[in-house]
Amino acid sequence: MTALDNAAEAGGRVRGRFRGSKLDSLEPSRGAPGYSADSRGRISDYVYEELGEAIRSLRLHPGATLSEPAVAAWLKVSRAPVREAFTRLADQRLITIVPQVGSKVAPISMRDVSDAVFVRSSLETGAFRQTIAAQDLDVTQLQAMVDRNREALERGDAEEFFDTDEQLHQLVFALAGVPHLWELVRGMKVHLDRLRRMSLSAAIHNAELPLEHQRIVDAIVDRDEAAGTAVIHLHSHRVLADTTSLQAEYPDYFAS
Repeated sequence: MTALDNAAEAGGRVRGRFRGSKLDSLEPSRGAPGYSADSRGRISDYVYEELGEAIRSLRLHPGATLSEPAVAAWLKVSRAPVREAFTRLADQRLITIVPQVGSKVAPISMRDVSDAVFVRSSLETGAFRQTIAAQDLDVTQLQAMVDRNREALERGDAEEFFDTDEQLHQLVFALAGVPHLWELVRGMKVHLDRLRRMSLSAAIHNAELPLEHQRIVDAIVDRDEAAGTAVIHLHSHRVLADTTSLQAEYPDYFAS
């Protein structure tokens, strides 16, 4: 069986894993900070990051109910920083707050997805061009990450596949000497990441993804601007082609 066959088979094994969980069944990604009562702002950051990551990863699915008492109990903090985190997440359209009714995880906004795809594709193309213009190129780390990403898909390890995918693209920005731009991209692509996880679970185009990663590395090594920009555009926009089938299967997960 070829690596491509393995990848295709692995894609089927991870299908459906994006379905979210109830809040009380989740484990925080890190322990609650031991800050004093006068460091409420930092605790609010902690709550914001934990909730944001649970939403980004689809551990909390669109439409999941949220309450200040439940989140406070989950993260072992008071309600005040939870309220502040809710406000920040609502400003990012990641939760909806209805006074006297409650809060829910917001549905996926395709407008935000499209904006994130545009920004990511544009900035990564720029990073690629800057990378191939450098005199000295060392793609050792990048190639190792491509290999890890492919192997994760062959094993059917969805989390490792997604994590190595993120690290791989982060490395492209690092090679270009603009690592801070990746943080800009990551900050605005939460809706995109939710859609990407759904696409991964549905195993629609999984087998192609590691091949496209390899083509990006090859284009860097060959300093082939045309090939690199073409594959980055294809790779960045691929998730949009999956939208129709995912919306048909999970209509409640998307904003109308």
